Amino acid sequence: MNPKKENGFFHLITYILIFGIFAFTIYACLDVLDLIDVPEEYSVAKWISNHSKKIVIEQIDEPDTDKKIKIQIENKQEPSNTKFVAPQMNDFASSEIEKDYKNTHFSYYNQLDEYAKIIYEELEKNLEKMKTGTYNVQFGTTFDDLLHKETGEETLNNSFQLAINALNFDNPELFYIDISKVYLLTKISTKLWVTTYEVEIGASQGQSYLNDSFASEAEVNRAIREVENEKQKIKATLNGSLENQIKGVHDYLVDNLEYDSTISKENIYNIYGALINHITVCEGYARSFKAMMDELGVPCLIACGTAVNSAGENESHAWNYVRLNGKWYAMDVTWDDPVIIGNGYVSKNVKYKYYLKGSKEFFANHVENGEIVGNANFKYPSLNLENY
Repeated sequence: MNPKKENGFFHLITYILIFGIFAFTIYACLDVLDLIDVPEEYSVAKWISNHSKKIVIEQIDEPDTDKKIKIQIENKQEPSNTKFVAPQMNDFASSEIEKDYKNTHFSYYNQLDEYAKIIYEELEKNLEKMKTGTYNVQFGTTFDDLLHKETGEETLNNSFQLAINALNFDNPELFYIDISKVYLLTKISTKLWVTTYEVEIGASQGQSYLNDSFASEAEVNRAIREVENEKQKIKATLNGSLENQIKGVHDYLVDNLEYDSTISKENIYNIYGALINHITVCEGYARSFKAMMDELGVPCLIACGTAVNSAGENESHAWNYVRLNGKWYAMDVTWDDPVIIGNGYVSKNVKYKYYLKGSKEFFANHVENGEIVGNANFKYPSLNLENY
């Protein structure tokens, strides 16, 4: 073969290869950037996506009192007169938080970090869809920058824990969701050496996060109607001044609810068990009282901590703070409804022993800590010093 022709043929093959590589690179870039439509079987982007990986960050690996909002230790007896030194009121973390506490209404939301607030708000927007128990709330790449940081995964998981617990405590009507079954799911994908994190929150592998007592959206809606009807019945019995209406709610709960000393019944930690089944524990009393105060438009919150029972022992406990005439007071409906043995009855001294109490008397045997989950350290408003 003529050497010139041989060199020309070699150059032609080289040019074709270079052009082919260049064309494929352009094609791949346009495909990955989604600038052209390509059948799946010929898509580079699809191939890369199929080779990306997913990780799942679970909210709760096992039932744990540090993460699961259930007050596990209860002693339903009238407390004794055992006294201990009252704790100092919580110092406010900053003037900004202090300002929040002076607002008419308190919410756990106010004390969340920026990531937790995003999670809280988005979950709240999608509560109607979450009645299915399988709907996952999508956050897309909202937390992508955070998850690229060294401690990003830990930060986001902590924010998730705080957000979902804050949402649950601010909204006692969410009795149908079991937050221990709600997961933070993160998908990690890599395209052209660029890693992207996408987040969603909801069911893991299609498992329902509904409370075991409510197996479907229809059952959830039925239960919600039952609770709403009961709340309206209670509300219809209230009259007079705002303080009289608060007293009416307190009296209804004391007169109609029974404490579950066995800690074994269904829904004893939520308002369905309290208002419909009429059997509950301290958390159910506190949630029911807040639900009714929300109905009346009265600022109220569920507080957590420890209290000294009649045996002189510290136990985990939940109660309420309510704002009346511009001041905050404590309300422990659970301990205003002691277990009565035989033909005994609740005297007025017992029935109102923890009704609208100021800090001087209430903190003689109650200690607030704001640890509704992990080391949350939520801060509560300052109680008025004297009783109402």
